[in-house]
Amino acid sequence: MAENTAEKPKDFFQEPWIKGVTITTTVLAVLTAIGSARSSYCVAEAQLLTALEGSKWAYYQAKSIKENLMESQLKTFEYENIGATTPEQKTYLDDNLKTTQAEITRYNKEKEDIRKDAEKVGADNAKVAKRGANFSMSVVFFQVAIMLSSVSALLKKKVMWVVGLVSGVIAIVLLANGVFLFF
Repeated sequence: MAENTAEKPKDFFQEPWIKGVTITTTVLAVLTAIGSARSSYCVAEAQLLTALEGSKWAYYQAKSIKENLMESQLKTFEYENIGATTPEQKTYLDDNLKTTQAEITRYNKEKEDIRKDAEKVGADNAKVAKRGANFSMSVVFFQVAIMLSSVSALLKKKVMWVVGLVSGVIAIVLLANGVFLFF
């Protein structure tokens, strides 16, 4: 029997660093999916918060309009009170003055509460937008890392894999910042 002298094809994984490329590319792909999902969630949440904030400010404006109407009514009662000729008129107008002033005070308090709520929603919206930006940027860096890692395996250029790992580390920092908002 003649021994086969034909050269065996090289195993793709013959170089040990190629195994690292496959593992890191897989991990990067999973993290990309997480970053993308979180980014999408933040976009949806920001849209809802924007609508809620607008609604709260519209409610604030409605209370302001009602307060302005009450202030106009108060001035009318004050002028009428000056010209009151009978004790009954005076009592009636005094009661209306007190009621109207109480309404103005109530509207002021309600407006203050609504303003605080609207500002809180606005702050929450800004935080969600910041998180979303971090997630979006992490996805970009993850995609670059995956591309560089994949190409490094095809071209057998270890330096491309290392650059891809650097991009992956940047992406992980952005992803973590999106979750925890360190900065």
